[in-house]
Amino acid sequence: MNPLLMSLLIIVALTVFGRTMVRKIQLLKALEPVDRADHLKERLENIVILAIGQKRLVGRAKERSSGIMHAFIFWGFCILLIRSLNLYGEGFQEGYHLPFLGGDDLLGYLYIALKDIMEGIVLLMIIFAIFRRAVLKPERIHNTFEAYLVLAMIGTLMVSDLLYDGARYNLIQLYNNPGSILYFNNPQYGSEFLWTPVSKGAAALISGLSAEANAAIRVIMFWLHICTQLTFLNLLPLGKHFHVITALPNVFLKSLGYPHEKPKLLDLEDEAAWEEESLGINHIHQLNWKQGLDLYTCTECGRCKEVCPTYITDKPLNLHDFNDSLKLELLENVDNTIKRARLSAAIKQSENAGQIEKIKEEISALNSKKQLIGEVIAEDTLWACTTCRACEEVCPVTIEHVPRIIAMRQGQTLMAEAYPKELNTALKGLERNGNPWGIGYDKRADWAEGLDVKIMADDPDVDYLFWVGCAGSFDDRSKKVSTSLVRILKKAGISFAILGVEEKCTGDFARRAGNEMMFQMMAQENIETLNNYNVKKIITACPHCLNTLKHEYPQMGGNYEVIHHAEFIHRLVEEGKIRLKQTAEGALTYHDPCYLGRYNDIFDQPRSIIKSVSKGGFKELKRHGRESFCCGAGGGRMWMEETIGKRINLERSEEIVAQQVSSVAVGCPFCLTMIEDGMKDLEKEETIKTMDIAELVEKNMA
Repeated sequence: MNPLLMSLLIIVALTVFGRTMVRKIQLLKALEPVDRADHLKERLENIVILAIGQKRLVGRAKERSSGIMHAFIFWGFCILLIRSLNLYGEGFQEGYHLPFLGGDDLLGYLYIALKDIMEGIVLLMIIFAIFRRAVLKPERIHNTFEAYLVLAMIGTLMVSDLLYDGARYNLIQLYNNPGSILYFNNPQYGSEFLWTPVSKGAAALISGLSAEANAAIRVIMFWLHICTQLTFLNLLPLGKHFHVITALPNVFLKSLGYPHEKPKLLDLEDEAAWEEESLGINHIHQLNWKQGLDLYTCTECGRCKEVCPTYITDKPLNLHDFNDSLKLELLENVDNTIKRARLSAAIKQSENAGQIEKIKEEISALNSKKQLIGEVIAEDTLWACTTCRACEEVCPVTIEHVPRIIAMRQGQTLMAEAYPKELNTALKGLERNGNPWGIGYDKRADWAEGLDVKIMADDPDVDYLFWVGCAGSFDDRSKKVSTSLVRILKKAGISFAILGVEEKCTGDFARRAGNEMMFQMMAQENIETLNNYNVKKIITACPHCLNTLKHEYPQMGGNYEVIHHAEFIHRLVEEGKIRLKQTAEGALTYHDPCYLGRYNDIFDQPRSIIKSVSKGGFKELKRHGRESFCCGAGGGRMWMEETIGKRINLERSEEIVAQQVSSVAVGCPFCLTMIEDGMKDLEKEETIKTMDIAELVEKNMA
């Protein structure tokens, strides 16, 4: 076409794009380090399934139509990129094709057929997307000029390529190939236009025009396609559609082995960390580079807020705005963050005390002028989160919201001492008696009187430790669950014991509330106790204890096989050690605890148990499984009052009542409390019983 013009366009566009990207990458490199280079095979699988396969979009029944729409636009855009490379080559050499995609190869014909059909599908999807935004207007969608502009540009890429091929078709078929335009015409596979029905349709639209007009359309569409694509490339890093570039890397770099990045084990004895306010996240530059990439990648689709229990119940936490506020603050401090990283590197290389002190003063002056918590993120917003992970589960680009929130809470609690004061009672209870209720630690085993339960101090030679947890030891309602579980274990002939007065809170609540000091103190004491008895296997009825013992204690050297009681009971049933009767009257349903389901992938075993005992059938709640609705007690919220909006447990309880069931089963002491309280508020506690899995099993054992 025109090698000089093509060269000029490519050089200018890639230079501008390169400068923008270098700046973006420099900012990420200036943020805190984090290692995400392990398990290459698993990471590549995530790319295929989550990014290319669009699992979280196509896989959601609730939004399958919009998911399919987005997936086809994405797939079509990717397929068209190959054609675009051919067009760039066409600018230098008439009839250029990438290797194996020419007229002598079947692969070349298969590609042009796929490309042609996908362009037609993408155009239909774009029309649907515009209709959805302009007419249907789903509540979670943020209608912006940028969104319509990007749809228009993608549509332009499709239309320009189809009209380019359509004009070629007319020039070849109707006007006897003026200018010797090259095209596929293999004796074995035939003319390329037999493989491109959509392009033939585009040709028909302009078939009434003269040869000169078709020739002009061919040239105009060629350069329109190239200019649109290069403009689009430079537009992407400037807005929310940066995710077109960053989504694949972000999915590749997602956390493995645990749903998100675990809370960082802070070095509380590091004096410099206290001095520099680097315990937790206190300033925007303290995000790690993966958290920065998360902010780059946010698609602003609103799926996070749509499933967030706090947003749904009118709390101030709107994760779209939360991410947007952090991203704006990060971008406003690009220069200072990059300078800070360079100065920090200079400190490590310097041995001159005076110079080091001067550099520290320069670094301190580079802090953002805004308070991260207070001016960028409101305090009520930060503390509203229940850490349920519903947002992360539906995020199509695997953004990890909760770790940032916990790290910010760490900064507030440790550095600013600005945590909600209503937490003081529970925190003092942990400090003085090893439980948030503040009940004397010497009463921890009182619930087991008369049950003939072994204590580890008396007989440590057992197969399992039953970790009772604070609720199971001190809360009157949850004590009944502990009793039921003991009777089940005895019925099955399981060798077990409890720690009794030696057991302390795992520290889960303290860590979610940002009190890392309290968490580490509790964890260290428990680990010493467990290791002293050489404990290997632990059973617990509390998902929060399960999660902390299983996933966070290894950070401090505590490595144990931890199993939730629903899993263990299911195993006992399968092994024939206990038998269940289908005698539970009325329809039953099940509420998935967040820390059991989304954090630990335990969904099927509780349902299997319920179905085995239910005489009146099992009814699934509308929000269940990975998209279950939180009870409102996680993230330390168990110990805080809900003073804003509707109570989360009431929202969930209303959903349960709407299912018209006789009982709702749970697998968590927090959920048990919250759902029962909700039923009382709705005056349904007598007609809909709230029961733990263990209680349900004990009541229906043969």
